[in-house]
Amino acid sequence: MPLNKSTSSCSLMSLDNTHNSSVSSTSRSKKIIYFVRHAEATHNVLEHEAVERVKAAGTSCKKLQDEARRSVLHCPTLKDAPLSKRGVAQSKSSWDKLSELVEHENSPFSPPQIVLVSPLRRALMTATTLFGNIQNPPPKFIAIEALREKRTGMECDERNDPAILEQEFPHVDFTNVKQGLPVVSKGEDNTQVRSRVKHYLEEHLPLVPHDFVAIVSHKGWLRELRHTLKSYENAGDLHVDFDLNEWHQTLYGNAELRVASFEWTTETNQLSCVIERSVDNVMTDIVASTTTE
Repeated sequence: MPLNKSTSSCSLMSLDNTHNSSVSSTSRSKKIIYFVRHAEATHNVLEHEAVERVKAAGTSCKKLQDEARRSVLHCPTLKDAPLSKRGVAQSKSSWDKLSELVEHENSPFSPPQIVLVSPLRRALMTATTLFGNIQNPPPKFIAIEALREKRTGMECDERNDPAILEQEFPHVDFTNVKQGLPVVSKGEDNTQVRSRVKHYLEEHLPLVPHDFVAIVSHKGWLRELRHTLKSYENAGDLHVDFDLNEWHQTLYGNAELRVASFEWTTETNQLSCVIERSVDNVMTDIVASTTTE
């Protein structure tokens, strides 16, 4: 549930004035990151239908509903499932929101200069639909193996060979995926996904040479990202400000777009501050600041 905006401790657009002002801005580096969960895919439709059938039969047991949902995911035709028609529409809607955000005359935000995307088809389609219309210049699209969903062993979470995906998404660089690192084994659990997320967050994301970045991934990957951030906060190593109650337990919806500021200490590349808002709340802040000027 979103917090009342007046209770938020700081604004995404005024980070330098609200967090650790005793630290010189020259000793910090900052990126604006657009986080996106893929839009609805065809296997998500089947999951929903399976759950609704169980409910219609009078079963309210969450365990039985989950078993029904999982039972439809082993069909070979679901390998690397694409977006549904509704998913394509969701991606277009998210693009409309991003476009409104970056084109507002008082917006400090720019379109992403680089789009880092899971190599699963549903994420690639979402990234292409959402960010593919950006021009002058267009962003670079790079498929990143570390961003893929938990490899459950179900067909929907098995990606196609990069040679096949390159034909469908010629604008995407699959070099990283072809390298096969990190090795993502079938049947990995949430702890293994979190380890993969943590390594990417600490070793790779700070080195991305752009100020405006998009990351398109999955519910499980984004969940473990938030759990990782929560562990940093609990250890006293990270200042975190979300517009959500229980933010570390809240899951992304399909095609949900959120805007985050990630700030690192330059000397150590240690993440020091994360501020994240829904794109709607960021837009509300911009409009509000415009009317008070």
